[in-house]
Amino acid sequence: MSDRPRIILRKGEDRRVRSGHLWIFSNEIERPDNVPAGLVDVYGNGGSYLGTGMFNPHTLLAVRLLKDGQFQDFGEYLEKKIAEAIRLPVRQFREGEAAVRLIHSEGDGLPGLIVDRFSHWLSVQITTRLMEEHRKTILDILNRFLSPKGIRTDNALPARFTEGLSTDQDEFWGDVPETLTVPVGGAMMRFPFRAGQKTGLFLDQKDNVRALAKYFSGQRLLDAFSYVGGWSVGAALENAASVVGLDNSINALECYEENLSPFASRISVSTIRADFFEWATKALHKKEEFDVVVLDPPAFIKSRKKKEEGLKGYYTANELAASLVRPGGILVSCSCSALLEWEDLFGILRNVLRKKKKTARLIYQGRAAADHPRVLAMPETDYLKCVALIL
Repeated sequence: MSDRPRIILRKGEDRRVRSGHLWIFSNEIERPDNVPAGLVDVYGNGGSYLGTGMFNPHTLLAVRLLKDGQFQDFGEYLEKKIAEAIRLPVRQFREGEAAVRLIHSEGDGLPGLIVDRFSHWLSVQITTRLMEEHRKTILDILNRFLSPKGIRTDNALPARFTEGLSTDQDEFWGDVPETLTVPVGGAMMRFPFRAGQKTGLFLDQKDNVRALAKYFSGQRLLDAFSYVGGWSVGAALENAASVVGLDNSINALECYEENLSPFASRISVSTIRADFFEWATKALHKKEEFDVVVLDPPAFIKSRKKKEEGLKGYYTANELAASLVRPGGILVSCSCSALLEWEDLFGILRNVLRKKKKTARLIYQGRAAADHPRVLAMPETDYLKCVALIL
């Protein structure tokens, strides 16, 4: 028996946990009088032990269960789980690939900890209170195991505010350059590292790009919300006829142009700095069309309260994107909103196509890359959706 504080669930509120789900909400708990934030043992209403988790009494998502409760020292738990995560076969470097997600929160038994490795550099996100309290221990373990040249810790995250953590400036250890250039998917990719979006480079689409790019050979591709050009580089490697990167960030487009420069002698490469919604509306008036449109926007749904607003955003974006695809062309539609379920996305696409009086054939359905493991009993961890349709 441990001497950790106990959390007891209300009667009937243990079903989801027993099925393998790792989250417990505050309204599922008997009032936890005087239980401080930290590690707790969780019990069902009948007295059965359900697991050990990280408790924050000030959040709706009150307990995040760990994969293993049989430990006394949390530092030992961190070292064990970080080592297990790093050793996963899907995270070993391959030829032409030096960017990998090393730690993926609940998927690795480390709730609120994300670590991406870019060659000799690490990008770290910490979004839960207990992980924040053990920040130094986590960084020490990463340094000991990986000996990076530099580490960026991203603090400007809404999830930190929800947990009651500071959202101050990012923190840096060692050599942390403004940009990095690393091999990804067989091509060199430059991206903003010191002040980049999220961890600096979006690695979750790697497998989807690899699976779909072969269909882009000889095609004219619009890469909407292109960031630094992951989809465009994949298309260029497969000899697309032309690629157009559309984004609102000048820094991202500068990296896009550099990343596509090795291909510019044999394919047409161009960029557009604009808001997609405004630009696409004007492009449709000019009757512009593309063979392939990749729609890979940021998350439009930030919270359950704003889901309806986000659904409208996805509908409008997909309506515009589908209208820009020539008959017989391909629409790749993506969402990184965990709160947008698969049926939500398919419903949006069905409604758009019905309105446009178009038929479509689904040729691909993909999720986050293999180095982003999911918890099978937690649909919330199945956040990335990617579908490809022939219109």
